[in-house]
Amino acid sequence: MGFLVFFGCNTDKKSKEVKDKGMPQRGELSWESQIFLGNRLFSEKTCITCHDVNKKKIGPSIKEILSVYKEKNGDMVAFLKGEAKPIVDTTASQVALMQANIEGFLKDISDEELKLIATCVQLIDELGSHD
Repeated sequence: MGFLVFFGCNTDKKSKEVKDKGMPQRGELSWESQIFLGNRLFSEKTCITCHDVNKKKIGPSIKEILSVYKEKNGDMVAFLKGEAKPIVDTTASQVALMQANIEGFLKDISDEELKLIATCVQLIDELGSHD
């Protein structure tokens, strides 16, 4: 006669412990890292396809965008999140294009990443003003 012995692994306890610990908190990014990542996101999310620094392409230039946002005290991150109305080029065709981009390219982007893009765009203006 043989004995059959079962040993159970309490995997629920282990997975709960891992979940409770969560992801480690990351320190704040340096200014240089913010600019680097913001620039990379500006390119990866195809912003660069429509927006040039100095001249209108498909969309308004970075300089025009920043000028209007400063003048009207606008919130670029809120706009990119789809939470604010357009204030730069408000023609129906441009609004429809940007709305499609927000719902497509920017749909899954985090608030932190949107802030990085805004920081990068603001730096572009600051660097250009020192010419």
